[in-house]
Amino acid sequence: MLQRFATLGMICASLAVSASSGAAQHAPDQQVSQLYRYADVADLALASTVVAQVKIKKMSRMSAKLATGVAAGRARHLISADVLALIRAPDALAKRVSYIIDLPTDSRGRVLTSKKGEVVVFALPGRPGELRLVTPDAQIGYSPELGGMVRAILTEAARPDAPPKVTGIVSAFYAPGNLTGEGETQIFLQAEGNRQVSLNVRRRVGEPPRWFAAISDTVDENALPPRRNTVLWYRLACFLPRDLPVETLTGLDEQSASAVVADYRMVIEGLGGCQRARPRA
Repeated sequence: MLQRFATLGMICASLAVSASSGAAQHAPDQQVSQLYRYADVADLALASTVVAQVKIKKMSRMSAKLATGVAAGRARHLISADVLALIRAPDALAKRVSYIIDLPTDSRGRVLTSKKGEVVVFALPGRPGELRLVTPDAQIGYSPELGGMVRAILTEAARPDAPPKVTGIVSAFYAPGNLTGEGETQIFLQAEGNRQVSLNVRRRVGEPPRWFAAISDTVDENALPPRRNTVLWYRLACFLPRDLPVETLTGLDEQSASAVVADYRMVIEGLGGCQRARPRA
């Protein structure tokens, strides 16, 4: 048994190398600023119950006594802002809100953010007239491109059939075809809310291999891979492991295991990797 798992481990390791190099060839994600990409915005938007476009009216730097735990190169501020538009909110907001944020500073300690401008904030509701940002720096300078991206993310995530958060890989199944080179792979994912999510790969002689994701127990044979910069793409590209866990291959013979690992590699290459411009909180 130990020898078999060692063999499967070498299969995973060797194929993972080419998966990583292939993913690097994909074009970068859409950017809404020099500091944020689609995945950054999705991280913030999907963690928030309040998303609003606001105009900063007043920004006051907090004393060191009140600003404990601030990361190096940042300074804590109390912001007062007028709400211009609600993008997402469970209830109405006051016309003016306040929130605390940690802003980047230069080598002299000066804030690198415009003192008055329009931004989008990503938050949870606090006391009346107050917001609690989902991360210490959860605001982005407003642009029409950002507004459109945030709305698209939240609209897709609010659909009844929205893709759930993927938390791991459960198991894999492989069925060889009648002809050499044919086969079907299903990789079953662990998802929030016990939703059924799977990766499906079809190989047919004379046709390019095809893969798609299913987010229910009904598999659409005509489905296509998820389009980049969508919530389904984000759920997969940003949360699937780069390498297929060896335990996923339990119960498969060596030939089937090799096929599953190769198909998973193709999926990871197809997704193209999750590019972020900021560290996840």
